[in-house]
Amino acid sequence: MDISLQELAEKLKNSGDSGNHDGYRIVYHIRPDGDCIGSAFALALGLQSIGKKCEVVGQDPVPRIHQYMTDQVAMDSLENPVWIAVDSAAERRTGCYQDQHFTFCIDHHHNTFQEKTTDYRHVEQDCGACAEIIFKLLKIMQIPITKQIADLLYTAIVTDTLCFRTSDTSAQTFRIAAELTELGADIYTIGRRNAFIKSAGRLKIESALRDSFHFTCDHQILTGIILLQDLETAGILDSDLGNINSFVEEIEGVRIGVTIRELTNGRIRCSVHTNGNISADAICREHGGGGHFHAAGCELSTDAQTARSILEETSRKYLLAEIKN
Repeated sequence: MDISLQELAEKLKNSGDSGNHDGYRIVYHIRPDGDCIGSAFALALGLQSIGKKCEVVGQDPVPRIHQYMTDQVAMDSLENPVWIAVDSAAERRTGCYQDQHFTFCIDHHHNTFQEKTTDYRHVEQDCGACAEIIFKLLKIMQIPITKQIADLLYTAIVTDTLCFRTSDTSAQTFRIAAELTELGADIYTIGRRNAFIKSAGRLKIESALRDSFHFTCDHQILTGIILLQDLETAGILDSDLGNINSFVEEIEGVRIGVTIRELTNGRIRCSVHTNGNISADAICREHGGGGHFHAAGCELSTDAQTARSILEETSRKYLLAEIKN
């Protein structure tokens, strides 16, 4: 059932401490980014401040770049929790938790949880970051937003909007960012950590990705590949690659950019970024994925080079259709 933010606030106030449940287990998505981490931990802190027990979990560990914030959040021990999915576009995006029945889903993607696997959904499609929804939710619940919460939410917004550069960055995004600044968010440190400072390993990965570039359709389609071997050579983890998928957008003239990443489970993750009237969401839906209009993803059971051929073919179809129109 789709519910309003006000309805969500009321249900969260009353659900976690019922006779049948002892708190909330908040789940972030696989290969976590700043938005799902910031949103999940900020929500947990907010709910804890009104007496709820909370635990934040995910299949994959919190990226090292965000651990300085999340390590400061105390987790409660729960045996029979109410499950909440945050910033997860589909059930499979919760990874090892996808067979759980989620009472709540809070998200900002197109292809969000189906009703059969969640009781209550609140979705604001193409919201700049899921953190914007969490911010408004905490305000409705009259939960004070501390500096700790503000840092988490600001990190989420900065990372998911690529420093306010994505197409779904809105006036609301800037208003919330300004309010978080007033509430004490460390915008200087957060901005530098997530947008400017890069490790030696990250620079090696960017170099390997650049060396793998393949252009088609008069340089309007670009694909790049990151292999597990590249990560090993660079000495970094997959979780250290925050926003690497946007790297393909930096090349002038590219209309569709695809980053192809080899995963440890043998599958291939394809992240598609587009501009103009070309839908990345539509391209990825053809392969069982989805996301936002200009940024989406899918997974394929194949090797990296075959995935490149498949995505180039699909991208070419959408590019030519857009040119004809």
